[in-house]
Amino acid sequence: MKQSLIVFALGVALVSGCVEISPSPSPTPSVAPTSVPSVQPTTALTNQVDAVVATVPAVRELESTRDVPYEFITREQFQEDLVELTDAEVPADVRRAEERLYKRLGLLAEDADLDALVQELYGAQVLAYYQPENGHFYLIGADRPFGATDKLVVAHEYTHALQDQHFNLNDTISDYTRGDAQLAELAVIEGDATLTSQLWTTENLDFGDLLQLLIEGFSQLDEASLDGFPLVLRRQLEFPYTEGFVFATALHDEDGFAAVNDALITPPASTEQILHPEKYWAGEIPAAVPAPDLLDQLGPDWHVAYEQTLGELGIQILAAGGEVPDGALPGLPVDWPHADAAAGWDGDRLVMYESSDGHWRIEWTSVWDSAADAMEFKSRIDELSGTFTGVTVAGINGKRVDVSIADR
Repeated sequence: MKQSLIVFALGVALVSGCVEISPSPSPTPSVAPTSVPSVQPTTALTNQVDAVVATVPAVRELESTRDVPYEFITREQFQEDLVELTDAEVPADVRRAEERLYKRLGLLAEDADLDALVQELYGAQVLAYYQPENGHFYLIGADRPFGATDKLVVAHEYTHALQDQHFNLNDTISDYTRGDAQLAELAVIEGDATLTSQLWTTENLDFGDLLQLLIEGFSQLDEASLDGFPLVLRRQLEFPYTEGFVFATALHDEDGFAAVNDALITPPASTEQILHPEKYWAGEIPAAVPAPDLLDQLGPDWHVAYEQTLGELGIQILAAGGEVPDGALPGLPVDWPHADAAAGWDGDRLVMYESSDGHWRIEWTSVWDSAADAMEFKSRIDELSGTFTGVTVAGINGKRVDVSIADR
């Protein structure tokens, strides 16, 4: 599961306007976008942006240590840059291997193109992003009225600039095989920015702006609906903003922004801790699960094509089996079907092997808080095995479950 620390903002329909990019958390790309000549905004427009920027530090309780440049770019320029940003973020062969894994686990249709789906989803919807590599944020389009949504988006992106100045957003987990930990780290960053932007609206928008924000949110629900996108993309897209927002709010309610700052300095170790803040406070660290190693057994024609920790969120996505909650609205936290099968997670490691003649095998080991949790997970895997591509064998030994899926 992999996502980016380039910070993007989507429409109001998703937590009033902020969503991140990429198929699945990762470090900031090593290159900044190259095709970002600015659209020239009017003085009135820049004054409105500057007015938002000036008021965010007091809400977030972090002083700015340097100026934060911003630029307006066209939608077309952003769509071009999105391809470059994706290529810089995760190697193409890793993205292709992740796509094959998702298809073999029944999470993507056989004819789906993961990169194309991501480009479609983000290319049309993103409103802004912050780039830690150069300390700038980019606003997409200057040819429309600057409304309540735009103000909220600027507040969100400027929060990321403040985070970067005080906590260094470049200093994040760089190993993309640690996707669950990366996604947890991202959820703190996005949850904080979403919380701050919400607090900013209550302190700085008048009744007319708040009403406009509400109307825009409802009017965009159909346009920004994620119903047409695979659940694996939908959940990875929403999680840092929905559950991240709930997590950051819980910290803020407990000890204000001091607690949020602590989580930015020492992020939660897993999505389990985001989903269950009490486990973060208790310091419940995931068990270290060694990667299954079958290369000696499989022979010299085989190699490791993909390795990952799915975590509670990844297992929750798989356990849902494509089901979504009845009446769920995009961006709002809900109880997902079969989530109990992922609760009680204590650690996992998945390895996908492929051979030079086209064969493949997935080996996945997980450990659980109790034998009952392990049995519940195995039972759900047994139910889902018909949706996987290949032959599935699942075994249980106390709190440990081993799953093997192979094409023969």
